[in-house]
Amino acid sequence: MPSKATLRRWLPEKGTLFEGSTRVIGPSRYAVTGRIATRKSPASQDAESSLEHDFMLLVDFDSRVETFSSQPITLRWEDDGGRHRYTPDVAIRYSAAALRCDPLLRTTLVEVKPRDVLKRDWTELRPLFRGAVAWTRNRSMAFKILTEREIRTVYLDNVRFLQRFRRSDFASKQALDGPVPRRVRTMLAELGASTPQALLRAITSLEGEQAQYLPWLWAHVCTGLIGCDLSQPLTMASGIWPLEVQGVVARNET
Repeated sequence: MPSKATLRRWLPEKGTLFEGSTRVIGPSRYAVTGRIATRKSPASQDAESSLEHDFMLLVDFDSRVETFSSQPITLRWEDDGGRHRYTPDVAIRYSAAALRCDPLLRTTLVEVKPRDVLKRDWTELRPLFRGAVAWTRNRSMAFKILTEREIRTVYLDNVRFLQRFRRSDFASKQALDGPVPRRVRTMLAELGASTPQALLRAITSLEGEQAQYLPWLWAHVCTGLIGCDLSQPLTMASGIWPLEVQGVVARNET
């Protein structure tokens, strides 16, 4: 039988997943706060720390994610230890297409904390995290704790670099049908696999003209038309390959 400490009486939650934050995040003397603009949420999402902001950049870039929300809900419960309340940092919901590809994906609540803070405050945080695990498990959801070790990687460096190529003037259908991006895709399809440097040289030997094609190469990485290993530093010698097959576009994922 479970111990009394694990017997919880759930109280009504404050807030609703993906319908806005339950907390107003203001300036902090301990961390850098900020905001991230995203098309995956009805409004810009607030970040309580620079680490949380970095994580939301990754979530926004992940094509599997349909929507996400910052501090959307506060869980409340009672047990023999008293009353508890816990607000996760981010909630993530995946798209139907992503779920078809990976049925193990679940709507996920995420806590973002520096490792030193986790270690320092673990006694206080542990019962809150155990409550979050129980709450999500009862709803076929998932709960994760992420630190700078999982977030601040080469992948994040690449996402930061690629952010500038996600603008609408690169991503619209009209823009993608232009002669320059079409030439990038056509040549890479002929090569099958290449590098940015080799692809540009195959298109033109003139460096001035190569500079016109390079932004579209990186834009196609963002939109999933060109594949590459984002766990490794992006360079002009990185391996790249076409991803558009029979009208289906495979997307880069975290």
